[in-house]
Amino acid sequence: MKTLIAILASAIIGVIPQPVSMRITGGSCNVNTARTVFSLDEKSGIPAEGYTLEVTPDCITAAASTEAGLFYARKTLDQLRYGDRIPCVKISDYPRFAWRGFHVDPCRHFLGIDDIKKQIDILSQYKLNTFHWHLTDDQGWRIEIKKYPRLTEVGGWRTEFDGSTHGGYYTQDEIRDVVAYAAERFVTVVPEIEMPGHSLAAIRAYPWLSCTKEEISTFYTWGSPDIVLCAGNDSTYTFLEDVISEVAELFPGEYIHIGGDECQKTKWRSCPVCQARIASEGLKADDEFTAEEKLQSYAVRRMEGILAKYGKKLIGWDEILEGGLSEGATVMSWRGESGGIKAASAGHDVVMTPSKAGMYFDHFQGESKVEPVTIGNLNTLGKVYDYDPVPEELKARGKGGYVRGVQCNNWSEYMYKPWQREYMLFPRAFALAEIAWTPLERKNFDSFLRRMDEACKRLDEAGITYHIPIPEQVGGSCNSLAFTDSVEVAFTTSRPMTMVYTLDDTAPTPASDVYRNPFTISTDTWIRIAATTSYGKLGPERRIHVEKQPVEPASAPEDTWSGLRGRRTDGRFGGWDEIGEDAEWQEVQLGALADLAKLEKFDRNMPDSLQFYAAEAEGWFEVPEDDIYRFSSDCDLVWFDSFPLPLIDNDGKVKRFSHSDIELALSKGLHKIKVGFIYNVAGGWNSIRNKTDVLIRKSGDDKWKPIIIHQ
Repeated sequence: MKTLIAILASAIIGVIPQPVSMRITGGSCNVNTARTVFSLDEKSGIPAEGYTLEVTPDCITAAASTEAGLFYARKTLDQLRYGDRIPCVKISDYPRFAWRGFHVDPCRHFLGIDDIKKQIDILSQYKLNTFHWHLTDDQGWRIEIKKYPRLTEVGGWRTEFDGSTHGGYYTQDEIRDVVAYAAERFVTVVPEIEMPGHSLAAIRAYPWLSCTKEEISTFYTWGSPDIVLCAGNDSTYTFLEDVISEVAELFPGEYIHIGGDECQKTKWRSCPVCQARIASEGLKADDEFTAEEKLQSYAVRRMEGILAKYGKKLIGWDEILEGGLSEGATVMSWRGESGGIKAASAGHDVVMTPSKAGMYFDHFQGESKVEPVTIGNLNTLGKVYDYDPVPEELKARGKGGYVRGVQCNNWSEYMYKPWQREYMLFPRAFALAEIAWTPLERKNFDSFLRRMDEACKRLDEAGITYHIPIPEQVGGSCNSLAFTDSVEVAFTTSRPMTMVYTLDDTAPTPASDVYRNPFTISTDTWIRIAATTSYGKLGPERRIHVEKQPVEPASAPEDTWSGLRGRRTDGRFGGWDEIGEDAEWQEVQLGALADLAKLEKFDRNMPDSLQFYAAEAEGWFEVPEDDIYRFSSDCDLVWFDSFPLPLIDNDGKVKRFSHSDIELALSKGLHKIKVGFIYNVAGGWNSIRNKTDVLIRKSGDDKWKPIIIHQ
């Protein structure tokens, strides 16, 4: 049994989000014997979703003006409870924002109903109340529409580059079940039906929806194709209304999200139907918008009219501002805050979700060299916690009230399994909860970190995966270090954490040596290091080989040549071992290693006519002085000098961000390099978008430079 002091201490650090006011009054209450009084009074004056809570030794009393308020009072009690004891407290609490949102994308990688419910269940405990369900996109249509069965029969499935099939969809009965499940937890579900861009799954099912009406094969890469809905054709709007008529019946909330983002307008410029609509509506280009951007605004306005017929309001990404914003639209500002500022300044409601200001949870939580692959950028826990959804500019103008709320977005391009979604969501979702609920003056990151540990222990009990920082090397991480005499190795983490390590190639445990200061290595060593939480749980381990190397000699000038020798062979290859000995190679001219990914043109639409290939190049580069050099590349394979095996090996991996950097001890002079590159799609990433340079930097430097091939 914990002591009373321990119970009170746990109460102080245990509640997320931090209440508006909380006072420890002394003593504790036994939940099994205490009298419980929960009262609902619409005229109490308690703000919507707010509550008051008092715990005395004999009684637990909660009051609210709404059922949601009583629900949140119970959730606070759950967090305060330890065993059968609750500390005596007085709490007055209510949310800062009405919209406290989280977003789920099952289009890129499908997520089953049980996992959806699991996410709703845990996030509602921390007073998040809006579930943005991204149900349609280029890579998948996930909602049953009875009038258009091919939307799920065809659009709900895709054949990947490797021939495997991925997909799934939610029946209308399943959606009703999720909506009811969410409502029991006071979570409103907002569906998203994308238009006019990100609609390729629908167009695959019904080609007449596009400008060209061409049949489209499967689409298995990330990005935004320029095959979009034909905005000039009335049949497009008939289709959209038919879809909305079924969607609106399933979701009782006031909003339907229509997307509106990243719509490529290339086809509209050459489509006679779209151009005729531009002419008939008098949509003329001006200094601010093109005629095609005004056509998108026209499409959004028509969509708003359709939604109004079914009693729904329109919300969309900030691109719906382009061409002019429809009168009743709400803007979800993702490309920074400027769209939200513009919309709020004009009197429109706004939900802030800026990608690079912390609200995109598909971004890295730590250094890209050690964290699992993501779409890019860095949104650490501290960055998320520091975000204020009301920009200073709106506060100064007295327009801050138009910021209705804040939301995190968890796009699933690189989240192949449910555990990866959890890993990216938690514990950043706890920071979001505090941003969305707690007054600014009550926020404190150090306090939050202590309280977060209690919340993470509850995640362990629920079997939910969450991020524990992976140790990073100061100055840049690399799992293969070299030295000639000795090397100093220093570590840090993306938020303050204790690290434990071993130097004898045994797995670290919570009882291993604690990392406190950089250490010097002078013999071949395997460093194994991991962060550990305050409650003794180890995070993912780093295993780093530190090798004493002889200096690799340079090649004699007579053994070298100028420029690159390159060749290619055509075919669909998932990895280098799939290139058979009978492959037909042909020589190609390459001016630089960067040209390896330029032997075919990039086509965002991924048509069947694409010619995939493998290519390799070899040449020589000059090392200016004897030293340790670090190399990095997103190519498949990189060989150096006379080493028989590739020293950089990304073969078969998602080549979005390499984890295969290496250090070599090299002497001054010319050294040989050979690079292998495969144009393919791995894990949805189209490798022809890679930079195929090999980067070099002297050990200890902080700037990479492309290798310059000897000419």
